[in-house]
Amino acid sequence: MNRRYRLTVLSPMLAGSGELLTPIDYMVWQNEVRVLDQERIFKLLARNPRLESYLDQLRKAERLEWSQWGGYAQGYSSAKIPFASGGLATIWEKARTEDLHIPRFAHGGGRRLLPGSAIKGAFRTAWLGGAIDPEKARQLWIDCAAEGLRWKTLSALDAAGGRRALDGLAFTDARTPADSFRVYQTRVLVLRTEGKTGPSEWKPGQQFAEMARPGAVFEGRGALPPGVTEALRVQARRWIGDQAAYAKHAALKPLIETVEKLRDEESKLSGDSCLFPVGWGAGFRSKTLAPELGTPEARMALSGMPGIRKSVVPGLPFPKTRRIALDGGGGAALCGWVKLDWD
Repeated sequence: MNRRYRLTVLSPMLAGSGELLTPIDYMVWQNEVRVLDQERIFKLLARNPRLESYLDQLRKAERLEWSQWGGYAQGYSSAKIPFASGGLATIWEKARTEDLHIPRFAHGGGRRLLPGSAIKGAFRTAWLGGAIDPEKARQLWIDCAAEGLRWKTLSALDAAGGRRALDGLAFTDARTPADSFRVYQTRVLVLRTEGKTGPSEWKPGQQFAEMARPGAVFEGRGALPPGVTEALRVQARRWIGDQAAYAKHAALKPLIETVEKLRDEESKLSGDSCLFPVGWGAGFRSKTLAPELGTPEARMALSGMPGIRKSVVPGLPFPKTRRIALDGGGGAALCGWVKLDWD
């Protein structure tokens, strides 16, 4: 752990703890999600006749009534997370209760943190995608299809000629100032085939999420094996090209603009710097060695896999869906893209 690293968020990013805020765990006040400090509230109400009424609301209500309990959101909050823009508060008010369970960013010791394991896992996947020959990756997918989704991670490392190339790679948990987080709306954008009205549509439903905002900087310490960053840059260019094709087909201007910003950031990289996606919503391609669909063999391999075959549509980028982060002010971005720099 002899080097300091900085991880700059380029698009809204969530490395989750597995915790979900239910609509009775928080209230919205002045364009902020205020997480209720239930322990303090219970202590306050311990000898108060309102305790039974409060417990009854927690048991039965879908949301806490502001007229009754709004004062607790103002005075007894364990965290205050602003919406990405004031427009999202209005969208939140009109949303269905089932859409209001908010995934939280990972935290420990009372502070949010980006787990080093999340960075390392994303780094390894990006490196492997850039290091392995595309034809060898395609053959591995064909083998997986023949064996019923038995993934071949070690085989892929061998095919890349680098099972030990990442020996010594390490990241500590990274931290950032508390004001680096916002609540975003996320939705799934689905591409349409020719002949249907419009090039894309939003899948029904939405989800709000606590995410690190673009521009936030996480810092920690780590170790980087020599000569591995070029493979990450190769893979970043592939991913960005794929996302650019998707955004162009979707004809969603804000998304096209954010992808072009990623392309611009990638073109400026130097030294050991690299770009890659991390965490929730970063998409299927960020977690697997999905082959390009330019050959019948690759398309056949993917089309034969349960849960994947529906995303393989002739004439459309694969997969045909992406989770998009919306800021409520007209902005739309892919989830989870970061830039890693080393001192």
